Amino acid sequence: GKTFIMDLFYQCAPVKAKRRAHFHKFMLEVHERLHAIRRSGKGRADVSTVADQMIESGGLLLCFDEFNVTDVGDAVILRTLFDRMWEKGAIVVATSNRHPTELYKNGIQRDLFVPCINAIQERCLVHDMDSQVDFRLLTTGTSDMYIVTGGSEEGLKAARRRLDGLFEMLIKSHWERKMTLITQGRKIKVRRTAAGVASFDFEELCTAATGAADFLAVARSFHTVVLHDIPFLSMERLPEVRRLITLVDVLYDHKVKLLCSAAAEPFLLFTADKGAAQDEAFAFDRTASRLKDMMSDEYKFKPHSPPMASLDPEEGGDAGREAPCAELKPTALSDSDVDAICTAS
Repeated sequence: GKTFIMDLFYQCAPVKAKRRAHFHKFMLEVHERLHAIRRSGKGRADVSTVADQMIESGGLLLCFDEFNVTDVGDAVILRTLFDRMWEKGAIVVATSNRHPTELYKNGIQRDLFVPCINAIQERCLVHDMDSQVDFRLLTTGTSDMYIVTGGSEEGLKAARRRLDGLFEMLIKSHWERKMTLITQGRKIKVRRTAAGVASFDFEELCTAATGAADFLAVARSFHTVVLHDIPFLSMERLPEVRRLITLVDVLYDHKVKLLCSAAAEPFLLFTADKGAAQDEAFAFDRTASRLKDMMSDEYKFKPHSPPMASLDPEEGGDAGREAPCAELKPTALSDSDVDAICTAS
């Protein structure tokens, strides 16, 4: 309900110069602007300069969805960024699953972020919309789009065959190929893709050194993602837990359709140490809820229409070239696709 209310406010606000963004996307732009200033050698590459640029291009009304801080670098940047934006007269509206005092809880060098928390409480009205009901879960139903493997070798093989069959069904007669996505000079290899559908292993997206920028490139480029072999997760695998949380957040925000295999049902995938007060333990409950919602019929039919990423097909094409790809058509799954997924044996 939080996002719905913020979007309603944004649409009705009688202001022409305004901006609404997912928080991951917003912070990615901050880092991109800092990098661009350093590379050009023109102007001061500091956070205040970036704040001025973003206000000039986006206006004084800023709406952030899913405000959350898990990185010490972002925590330090936000303190200066928000101070400068407020100094320039900006109005900040944000949704979050944490009260301001709980942001970046137990984070490294959290004391550097505390002044930002204090400023948020002084300058913003905090509205608690806490509810005991997760309304996303009320729309879910059973689906073959989330396959439980149990973690066994036999289960993994069976799930891979099943997802490979669904991949083939979705791409129909389109030519399957490899592709490279390019973002901030980084390359994300896509081993199998066609017709706006891409297939990945969990290790490729969440064990490797990936981040929000990589996931945004995937979400912008494909309307459907097949993800193989999500394992059981624990506090000993926190980097993978954090990447999976971010991956699901980004895919969900872009309404990317997800077909996946996992060792257990969403709420049983992650086991936190007893009594652990970690942001990840709290955040993963939201991730599990979103995974359930992404399997619902309501979610499947939501359209996917983000801007295209930079694409570099491994067979031909120019690296880093901004070019549309005819196969990547923003769309929702068709009725026949959904019926086939739900009924295929």
